[in-house]
Amino acid sequence: MRLSQASGRPWRWQLSVQRLSLALLVVQNSVLVMVMHYSRNNPTGGQPRYQASTAVMLVEVIKLLASLMLAAHDTFTSHPDAPTSTITLHLCHSIFSPDSWKLIVPAALYTLQNSLVYTAISNLDTVTFQVTYQLKILTTVLFSILLLHRSISLRQWLSLVLLTLGVALVQVSDRAIISENWLEQLASVIRGGSMPTSNASKGLMAVVGASLTSGLTCVYFEKLVKLSMASVSLWTRNVQLSLFSLFPALFIGVLWQDGSSIARDGFFAGYNPVVWLTIVLQALGGLIVAVCIAYADNVAKNFAASLSIVVSYAATALIFRTTMPLHATVGAATVIAATYLFNSRPTHRPVLPMSEDGPTSEKPKSTLRYPS
Repeated sequence: MRLSQASGRPWRWQLSVQRLSLALLVVQNSVLVMVMHYSRNNPTGGQPRYQASTAVMLVEVIKLLASLMLAAHDTFTSHPDAPTSTITLHLCHSIFSPDSWKLIVPAALYTLQNSLVYTAISNLDTVTFQVTYQLKILTTVLFSILLLHRSISLRQWLSLVLLTLGVALVQVSDRAIISENWLEQLASVIRGGSMPTSNASKGLMAVVGASLTSGLTCVYFEKLVKLSMASVSLWTRNVQLSLFSLFPALFIGVLWQDGSSIARDGFFAGYNPVVWLTIVLQALGGLIVAVCIAYADNVAKNFAASLSIVVSYAATALIFRTTMPLHATVGAATVIAATYLFNSRPTHRPVLPMSEDGPTSEKPKSTLRYPS
């Protein structure tokens, strides 16, 4: 794991933030997948199920408000003697800076990714989704090579091969379960029942698409944050990202994709405490990911996400009393081992934030102009 001297703070402080954010990400990912899966698959009692597009939009609204408060807090802390009007004006200028348009592409892709995650989790079981979603490590590495010009060692390439094999094992075991239950499902249809609503192929395509968009947007956002962290704060970038994410979430998701259903049933149709918990957890995850990207990198972030497989795997087996086949267990263990092998480094060298002219060692203090 690598540190980025992004704020001029002591290395020990940054290391503590890095470890804490990664640990929180493990817990958040583990809880989120189980809660989201329950919210999308639990019986609704004849009521319409909530629309994923409305949840995605609310996630962006919560992230926007939280990031805005954190950005304002940073500005007030840096300039305690400045008038409120000056700080507000400075914050507005930072958010709507000339380079804020760069966040349009990742904002749209993040919205698409969230929608694909909801589709995948609705059609795959918890562990299969969690393990298969680790394909985002492959895409993150690929885009890191293309956009950040990072080099991958032979040991790390070996870990990527192991990762692919682990995911394949889980998929083989999942198809075996489908084959074993096929006759029972067919008999249920003949007796007048209905086929299960989950579609494994649809879920698999959705999780692959989410993995691709995750890798691209995370690496792009990491590059943008570390290039401009000397002049633009992390939370200001997060405000810009959430602000631009609202437009595709509203117009593409809520109005275009699910507009007719929402007009018929209502925006909050199917909402319950579990749905709200899912939304809050996903918004919290977005904030934690931003900290991980700023003080570590995307590979370390994905390593933490992979550790959440172990937690959710054990929790699922304990809470729901499910028994996974041996292939799935071996596949999950292989994915975790491969992820650890990829992230293990013989040496740890601090990495300074990037700039147009090269690495920088400290962040210059921003200045505010008082009204005359």
